[in-house]
Amino acid sequence: MDLKKLRENMKWLDPFTYVDLYVMPIVNPKESEAISWVVYLLSAFVFAWLIYTGLGVLLGTESPMMIVVSSSMQPLYGRGDIIILQGAKAELLDGIEVEVQLPSLSETEFAAFAKPVYASSHSKTIEAILFNSGQKIPITKQGSVVVYWSERMSEPIVHRVVAKLKAADGWYVLTKGDSLNNTTIDQDCGLIINGRPEKQCIEFYPVPPEKLQGKAFFHVPLLGCVKLWLLDDLGSLLATGKMPAEFQPGNIC
Repeated sequence: MDLKKLRENMKWLDPFTYVDLYVMPIVNPKESEAISWVVYLLSAFVFAWLIYTGLGVLLGTESPMMIVVSSSMQPLYGRGDIIILQGAKAELLDGIEVEVQLPSLSETEFAAFAKPVYASSHSKTIEAILFNSGQKIPITKQGSVVVYWSERMSEPIVHRVVAKLKAADGWYVLTKGDSLNNTTIDQDCGLIINGRPEKQCIEFYPVPPEKLQGKAFFHVPLLGCVKLWLLDDLGSLLATGKMPAEFQPGNIC
């Protein structure tokens, strides 16, 4: 194999080759270094947007990639990992299926149709869910990992499906983080009165399909750390003098 010829042909896979050939002669005929930097930076943003958009079309989701910002899914995912998502309809997700005899779950709190079952009378860790119908399901790590938008937290959440609920108006999911620090499901808010939950929780209601940004199927460890170091960690230090709440001592990222 002619390695020199191979390297020569490989340059056509580099999008900046086309910038040098077709863009620079027009916008920077005098080969100004300052203009070159501006053109390369703008080109990098354009190429990144095209790749992101193309991945979204290919994978069937508007959000094909995201950076994990907390340790709630350890040991599966850690802070700084980049996960790749594919679009997923609720009925195609892995999870224990439960039929709930209600017309809709879109604004129905968890306490209205089920309750958590704890590991012991002194434990705060949930081990099962007991539904009003009498059906009891265990909390497992067999469900799909999904990303959904939390209205309560105003941010995307990466957690595992622990139950798939079928109501009269369609599917919903209950979710939970894998970490030992995530002792209960995201939707275990207790009673919600005037928009105030009885318990600390992540999401008020079961998650409908339209809030699912995707299903995780691949991840790259720690590749997103640079973004977190520069924007999250440094930004928090400058603004508050402390690391962000999501940062855990002992973690690399």
